[in-house]
Amino acid sequence: MVKKHFSQQQKLSILRSAERTTIKDAAGVAGIHFTTVYDWKNQLEVLGEQTFLEYQVPRPGRGIKKISLEKEQAVIDTWKDNPEYGPGQVRNQLRRQRITISTKSVRRIMVANGYKIRKKKPANQNNLRFEASRPLELAQMDILEFFINKLKAYVILLLDDYSRFILGWSVLEKTSMDEVIDTVDRAVNRYGKMEEILTDRGFVFYSWHGINRFEKYLEMHGIDHTHASAHHPQTLGKVESCNKTIKYELLKQHHFSTAQEAMSAVGEWVNRYNYQRTHQGIGGLLVPAERFHGQSEQILSSLSQGVDIDAKKPYSVLGIDRSIFNLVIGPKGNLTLHLMGQPIDLTRRVS
Repeated sequence: MVKKHFSQQQKLSILRSAERTTIKDAAGVAGIHFTTVYDWKNQLEVLGEQTFLEYQVPRPGRGIKKISLEKEQAVIDTWKDNPEYGPGQVRNQLRRQRITISTKSVRRIMVANGYKIRKKKPANQNNLRFEASRPLELAQMDILEFFINKLKAYVILLLDDYSRFILGWSVLEKTSMDEVIDTVDRAVNRYGKMEEILTDRGFVFYSWHGINRFEKYLEMHGIDHTHASAHHPQTLGKVESCNKTIKYELLKQHHFSTAQEAMSAVGEWVNRYNYQRTHQGIGGLLVPAERFHGQSEQILSSLSQGVDIDAKKPYSVLGIDRSIFNLVIGPKGNLTLHLMGQPIDLTRRVS
């Protein structure tokens, strides 16, 4: 196939045509790939019209690497399946499928298909990032409002701080301390006891007068309870981020007629979040379940060897829950070993 060469004036004419239609349409008329027009557009914005027209393209050179239609479609499909993803996240998701493509190329394809580049917020030096050092050391918990058939409802999310794995969730038609306790209890029975839970000071989590039933439950089970600082949501940043994701992807995209319908949809979303979606907060190539289940090194090693990770069945399909020894010191100094979520009391005490 003969490579087409265009003068700077011809490039400018194609760009003007793209302004009247779209980059894809203009590229199609010119008989070139739309990412080429996208690169010209960037050059024009950086150089200005006069300098752009005077610019001499160096030859010979590699030129712009042509992207196969298969890769282009893979980018578009991945982005449509994960509309909240940025170019870097799409690139990481594709890498798990042994599809290699640069973030720059992914960005060009996404922009040409309607992606709006997000402006990065300036970093706030006062926000210190923290992270637990192992699974179940710390969990964050929060409640999010949404609507079921125009009536207010709530989603509870219990998130492992270290892995971003969702340990527990509930859909409620009204906030209930019993349901909050039940959400934690089900998570403990399934995955093991977390050592500490971080919440805000909402009434189901915290009492300004004495101690409420949720706090009593945590105390009885030897789970430390920490409260986020007032008017400082960054403390609960990980679960707040998860709230935004489920709100953007699911709760604002669907109309639920019944609580059962909402529960089914949330359950499917949580399963996908835990077992299928890569997470930028844990390196971009891992899904939360892989870090929670202690598979990080194995997965990263497989990726480096070109193994198609997503071709394997996820943990949820295989029916694998967390298999971990979780040793916790109780309030009276007694040691309790949790194996697969089941407590095994050890008789000796810590002196």
